[in-house]
Amino acid sequence: MTQVDVARRSQIASEVQAALDRHQPRKYQVKVDQDAILEEDGWYHVVVQSDNDQRDRDFYDALAEAEEELNDGTRQNQFLLVPAIGD
Repeated sequence: MTQVDVARRSQIASEVQAALDRHQPRKYQVKVDQDAILEEDGWYHVVVQSDNDQRDRDFYDALAEAEEELNDGTRQNQFLLVPAIGD
């Protein structure tokens, strides 16, 4: 895997966050870690976190729905949203 350049990371983070925002859980936010975006074989691996590391059905539903929206076939690359434990 390779780190995506800074300008492209910002663009990817904005695009992924917009998709996540359309599918956010009601009780908390899922956010993109802009510094943790990697690329491998046409896939962007985008690390996401939730407030207080909440992981419930809504969290995984939001990730799945955002991924489905992002991977609609109109983009050159595919997206994989990777949950991570916060600091």
